[in-house]
Amino acid sequence: MRNNDKFNELRERVDCAWVLQPLSTDLFERKFYQRKFCLVSRDQHDYYQRLLSIKDLDAVVGSHAAKHPDVRLVQGERDIDLSTYANASGAIDPLQLTKHFGNGATIVFQGLHRIVPALSHTCAVVGRHFASRVQANAYLTPAESQGFRPHWDTHDVFVLQVSGRKRWFIYDSPVCLPLRGQKCDPDVHKPGELLEEFELEAGSWLYLPRGVMHSAHSTDVTSLHITIGLLGFTWADFLTEFVAASALDRVTLREHLPIGFAGPNFSIEQRERLIREKLADLATNIDSQHVWKHFASEIVSDNRPLFNDLLQSRLGSPSLVLGSLVRRRSDVLVYSAPDANRYLLRFCGQEVSLPIEVREAADFISQNDDEFEVRALPDCLDAEGKLSLVRRLVVEGLLELC
Repeated sequence: MRNNDKFNELRERVDCAWVLQPLSTDLFERKFYQRKFCLVSRDQHDYYQRLLSIKDLDAVVGSHAAKHPDVRLVQGERDIDLSTYANASGAIDPLQLTKHFGNGATIVFQGLHRIVPALSHTCAVVGRHFASRVQANAYLTPAESQGFRPHWDTHDVFVLQVSGRKRWFIYDSPVCLPLRGQKCDPDVHKPGELLEEFELEAGSWLYLPRGVMHSAHSTDVTSLHITIGLLGFTWADFLTEFVAASALDRVTLREHLPIGFAGPNFSIEQRERLIREKLADLATNIDSQHVWKHFASEIVSDNRPLFNDLLQSRLGSPSLVLGSLVRRRSDVLVYSAPDANRYLLRFCGQEVSLPIEVREAADFISQNDDEFEVRALPDCLDAEGKLSLVRRLVVEGLLELC
């Protein structure tokens, strides 16, 4: 089977439910999401091997194109001198990197969703489900080694154990759902009481909400795991953006703080009265739709899939006819924004402007996950209009021929 055929087969099967099963996404969201860690064991040890292999990592390391910090080394309490495995510009020396690995260092591969098609697709479908920016890292740890000291992350992570196994330790944590700026300093923030200790075996997964302090240690075999990180927007992010946008339209929010507010004669009552007045002003005539659209556009722009067939599709595609089967690329997140005159489709960091008359057909395409014949588009378009729209969206990367 050709590599492209293998990827298409994987893409048909891998979605957010596939990543989390046998636990349902509904149960996960109700019981665990942003609440507590979740461990799901699976007897199928090769379950996640279709997402990443040592061969994939060898291709990254051995290409001589890898650079720090996209590839780096960590080893518990000891910092590994970057100059011992990279040159002055940060280019990784594959031989020196693997020597350190042989001596017990963990190799960290950051942002593999930008390189490995299967991880790109996985991040796209997970990001689409959780309405979040998503990244994929991988950690290759030798036997009987520890990569990081106890710490917490400032984003939620799904740990997918690809091969080997790791011993995990969950500690009482001092902060719940930290913001991006509330990073853990292992020299300052010490782990609290040990709450849980367990082994994560190949094919199993672990969810850690941001702020859960943890550490991991490989067992008697080399461990490879993927972390799918959810870099979501918080209500603090939303309200900050909302206030900043509102200040552009409201002069009262652009006024200086009152004269004397820092002095001893400015009472607590005065301060509280003024802030209540400003909040009441914000609460009147609330128009937050532009903020919702802003964050939606950020997610659409950041979650970009890898395209591994564009040249092939241009060179080898048959002529498009009404009976041609097409489908929306499942790993492309699309956001529609119709107005009075135009119908805008935003995806992959671009905006496609269409006549408002195609709205019904464009809605059909953006909301349909199944393959369909070109003729099945709504009849707001005639036959040539349907073909023209599909050709345009194939070129733009939203649709693909089946």
